[in-house]
Amino acid sequence: MSPRHASISIRDGKVYLKDLSTQNGVFLKQRQDTELAPGDIFLLGRELFRFTTQSLEGVETPGSAQGTMVMTGAPKLQRGPITAKLEHIQLNGEIIEEFRLERPETLLGRTTGDLVFQDPYMSGTHARIVVQPGRILLQDLRSRNGVYRRMRGEVELQDGDEFFLGEQIFSAEVKVLP
Repeated sequence: MSPRHASISIRDGKVYLKDLSTQNGVFLKQRQDTELAPGDIFLLGRELFRFTTQSLEGVETPGSAQGTMVMTGAPKLQRGPITAKLEHIQLNGEIIEEFRLERPETLLGRTTGDLVFQDPYMSGTHARIVVQPGRILLQDLRSRNGVYRRMRGEVELQDGDEFFLGEQIFSAEVKVLP
């Protein structure tokens, strides 16, 4: 945990949690199925994963030097085809293993699934990654310990939300006073 890891504030009767740009981040327990964005980091048991994508459009343009693409006009705003992968990472971001997400769904767990990890804090079948047209979802399969996503920016806390700071888990109790 960093010396100044996170802040909790109350504004307009709502409670907010904010990561103070720490190296290891703040992880909030996922409440519902959530769309993954490139760079998202999440925790299943004690295993850390990073979701990444790469465009299938040309990596190099003919005549480019050392793999640098040559700008021939304004960048296109429309999305082309992409490949998605899951990186099993260490806390410092170093990649342990990479897994391509090529199927409509990928199950992760301790005993069953497409990706199996020897982690006693992970449920037998812990989570699922579902590839849908235009989006990729991360689903908790009613695991005992849940799915924790690294926060980006500030998040409004709801009653019962759980979050990690370092190796400490906290539970938010948010009550509206009469």
